[in-house]
Amino acid sequence: MRMRFSAPVFQFLVTLSYIAVDIFCSGMSLVLAYYIRFRIISRNVTEPTSGNYIAMAVIFTILNIYFFWLSRLYRPHRGVSKIDIVFQLIKSSVFSFIILLAISFFYRDFSYSRLTIIYGVLISIIVIPTGRIIIISIEKSLLSVGHGLKRVVIIGTGNHFNNVVSRFLGRPELGYELVGYIEEEQKNDLEKIALLGSLSEMEHIFVIYNVDVVIVTLKPEDNHWMKEIIDLCDRRTIECFLAPDMLELMVGPRFYEEVCGVPLIRVKGLRINGLNAILKRTMDILISIIALVTLFPMFLIVSLMIAITSKGPIFYMQKRVGMDGNIFWMYKFRTMISNIESVNGPGWSREEDDRVTKIGGILRKLSIDELPQLINVLKGEMSLIGPRPERPFYVEKFEKGIPRYMERHKVKSGMSGWAQVNGLRGDTSIPERLQYDLYYIENWNIWFDFKIIILTIVDIYMAFVRNVC
Repeated sequence: MRMRFSAPVFQFLVTLSYIAVDIFCSGMSLVLAYYIRFRIISRNVTEPTSGNYIAMAVIFTILNIYFFWLSRLYRPHRGVSKIDIVFQLIKSSVFSFIILLAISFFYRDFSYSRLTIIYGVLISIIVIPTGRIIIISIEKSLLSVGHGLKRVVIIGTGNHFNNVVSRFLGRPELGYELVGYIEEEQKNDLEKIALLGSLSEMEHIFVIYNVDVVIVTLKPEDNHWMKEIIDLCDRRTIECFLAPDMLELMVGPRFYEEVCGVPLIRVKGLRINGLNAILKRTMDILISIIALVTLFPMFLIVSLMIAITSKGPIFYMQKRVGMDGNIFWMYKFRTMISNIESVNGPGWSREEDDRVTKIGGILRKLSIDELPQLINVLKGEMSLIGPRPERPFYVEKFEKGIPRYMERHKVKSGMSGWAQVNGLRGDTSIPERLQYDLYYIENWNIWFDFKIIILTIVDIYMAFVRNVC
């Protein structure tokens, strides 16, 4: 049996392909413009040094990638019109062009040829869309043979049911497989789509058919099921879309996605995916490497102090629950008496904790004991910023008693998080911490991470001032 890429892996590879082609085409546009301007059209003109134009090509490429990202051009394009994609690419390139002209006007150390920049942009609005369309065509060919296949279930047979069914059937090049539909009233199967069961059987159906996408087209009398559907999709990390009626299209929210030509509202979509996930991971790798190299002397000093002042290992390894419920070993500097939990059992640390060593108390107050988690970040088990990971013992306990608790495991756990910089550390209210974690997940952007990093550094500095100075 031929191996096929799963939907998440396939989308990651496609996004990387988009970025690679955009970088190549953006850079080559100005390189070609330089060649045409000074080696074909104006052979008799003294050719300027190419280094300044290469620098401009780099700036143009960076600007393009940034504006493409803002225009949501690195999100999945399944079923989106190529004309819409080309228009967004051209519009973003024009923004980059305007900024390039401004740079060339104000930069006085070198006189750039405005005509070369114009050539570059004209070439880019041909080359970049062409490159993107080639990748989309390859993507569709791979989707049509089953790579990146997403299994779709429709819930309810409301007004939009027939339209959604007709749009999703017979479109293998878009990578969607319409498995069937779920309806409270048991009816015979429709001509082209199977009835999978009733609404009360949703979770079982999602597991049996390995569902990736849910589209809700409920009848008005079944709307009371909406919360359960959303919560179930959140727990199972299933994409959930709502088919809006005409009134919602005219006066409702504007955050629609076109899927197979159908305007749908994404319900609680995960923001840390695609290019966003790549950006976050890149930031984690760069900062963790810099921090580990910079703080290496401190690691040696702290290790020596722990070894001298108490018996036991330097590092303390503890099982924690990370993204998608995966268990990993989290690293910390040991701050407690060795093997104390084998006697007293697991528990949170508290003020004036007699289990904590003298040097351990100082490390905890300054958050130095958490620094070895930079290794977890570099390994990809954690992120710099995210919900703090809990031990399996507590996760099992909170999962049963706190609604939506498992949603915090949709993203990688973090060394610091939105809850922590708002004072919710250690033995504090779990439901309140969860509210902050969910807010972070649902409102994430790269600048939010930087904000939390800055606030974390400020907290550590203030702790240093209080306890040392």
